[in-house]
Amino acid sequence: MKAIVNGTVYTPTRLISDGVVLVDDGRIVAVGSPAQVALPEDVERLDVRRQVVCPGLVDIHLHGGDGGDASDGTVEAVRALARRHLRAGTTSLLPSTTSAPLPQIWRSFDCIRTVMRQPQPGEARVLGLHMEGPFFALAQRGAHDPEMLRMPNEAELARLYSYIGDLLRVTLAPENEGALEIIAHLSQQGVLVSGGHSDALYEEVCEAMNVGLRHITHLWSGMSTVRRIGPKRYSGMLEAALVEEGLTAEIIADGYHLPSSLMKMAFRMKGPEKLCLVSDSMRASGLGPGVYDVGGLRAFVEEGMDVAITEDRRAFAGSISTMHQCVQQVVQVVGISLGDALQMATLTPARILGVDDRVGKLAPGYPADLLILDLATLDLTGIVLGGELVGEMEMESWASSTV
Repeated sequence: MKAIVNGTVYTPTRLISDGVVLVDDGRIVAVGSPAQVALPEDVERLDVRRQVVCPGLVDIHLHGGDGGDASDGTVEAVRALARRHLRAGTTSLLPSTTSAPLPQIWRSFDCIRTVMRQPQPGEARVLGLHMEGPFFALAQRGAHDPEMLRMPNEAELARLYSYIGDLLRVTLAPENEGALEIIAHLSQQGVLVSGGHSDALYEEVCEAMNVGLRHITHLWSGMSTVRRIGPKRYSGMLEAALVEEGLTAEIIADGYHLPSSLMKMAFRMKGPEKLCLVSDSMRASGLGPGVYDVGGLRAFVEEGMDVAITEDRRAFAGSISTMHQCVQQVVQVVGISLGDALQMATLTPARILGVDDRVGKLAPGYPADLLILDLATLDLTGIVLGGELVGEMEMESWASSTV
């Protein structure tokens, strides 16, 4: 058995100021105070010296890292992004494909599924598949190739539905012809259907909610908002996301996509139970400045900018951030409490995706996936995946010790 001791433990919804996490065979056995958790005499200890101990981060929307992209259609590309984000504290993730010819998306799905079923050391846990595009509105395409946007035919829908079980999330524009039928079928099969890259009116979002739409993809990015039609104002997907109780939402909290004021607004409207953080990172994450491919389009990461932009400089082309950086941003810049920030990066995304029975919190029976953070800076000092320390962090190894 192993024990992490002397930690400021966030489960994340409970704070234990002098906490102990007991681990056996890669899983958590107990979490609590020293008085609550009895340690065997021969337990191996990791003394974290009052640092923060929290669940490993859960990213339910990301595309790439270390040069690899989920849409590349290769197993190595998926492994590259899984390695990059584990190094940065994301222990569970949902690779997201982008708008592309559907045969290419199927190849990408197959590669993601291979990594999910055949994990290798040093890789974050792959939770399943996220299809982001091409079922989008042209007016809200963002960095998606406009020539790729379209709705599927019956044969293509059948192929998509064949991935249900591994397919955990689909993002689409609910106002598109045929979208309501797709939403209804997917949601009935347990797939999270998200509204995104959409020009829908408020009423169209509500109609989609009635058949199973439950989540909104990256608030403010690629979605309709209040507009005039004749003399009247009509609200859009953004307003529906903020005020409808039946919708959860996500924000790209990299400090570029949204100013602090909008992140505060989203937090106040939705709260930590219904708002999660995502990185939406692309292949440049972990690499730095350069020219990169994003869904067949060129994207630029410029010196001094931690974000990718399109060639015309009119839109972002994805983040190069990590979930850990997003947590630091919302705590240190936006002013959200550490407990709420950690909840939005662990339990809430897991719950939104429907995988909170296996990841996202420190509780008996869960995989021992956790982070150690410096209490003052929130810098990563340790990553534990399945009960084993990952990488060359500034931590001592597990040490055998008698009580």
